[in-house]
Amino acid sequence: MSPVQAREFWKALMDNASSLITDAHTLLSARSYGRARSLTVLAQEELGKALWIYDAFQDAWNQEDETSRTVDALAQHGRSHTKKYLQAIVFGDELDEFWGDYSAMPDLGSDYAAWEEAHRKRQEEAAVAAGEANLAKQRGFYVDRDTNGALLSPTAIPTGTTAEDLQTAARVIEMLLIRDHTRMKSNAVTPYDSTHQQQFRLLPVSHPEDWAAASETLNPGAEEDGQ
Repeated sequence: MSPVQAREFWKALMDNASSLITDAHTLLSARSYGRARSLTVLAQEELGKALWIYDAFQDAWNQEDETSRTVDALAQHGRSHTKKYLQAIVFGDELDEFWGDYSAMPDLGSDYAAWEEAHRKRQEEAAVAAGEANLAKQRGFYVDRDTNGALLSPTAIPTGTTAEDLQTAARVIEMLLIRDHTRMKSNAVTPYDSTHQQQFRLLPVSHPEDWAAASETLNPGAEEDGQ
């Protein structure tokens, strides 16, 4: 695809990912925890595809490069739910550092072998998590029976960590949008191509306290007025 086509595709994926987050948030508020979890996983899968496109085309977007290219990862794994989710959660490992918190980073010094081993272990953990997320997504949509014959229904799924997982997914999607904003401001000779709508959409989920404070500032007295 061309860089222009890739940009349109990337923005559509990010728009869908952010919309899935807001839909999941609505379902969470309605205590439909299974379906909220399923939509959260789907949002992360869309993010995974967007990351593959971003990695392939960000330099072209900076320089007005019109060279068409193939996104190999998308061509090879675009139908794989676990591969797309895996890409998203590995990217999400950078979230704490993105906001300046380096406390979770392993202190391995200059030991290259140790870094390689840590990376290999994290990839294995992420692959297991991707498989579990795909199963959770299916359980949130479909009625089934387990190996003992017990009925499994989306309506019986408890809240668990659904709220925390949803907020993390929103923040990881937000992270890529912010990086794209920074890229355009700092590195691109091309015109600015806003994603503010998608960022704004995520705020009630990614930063609910900040959103509530900002809403009160913009509309003081709304709570007292019943608005």
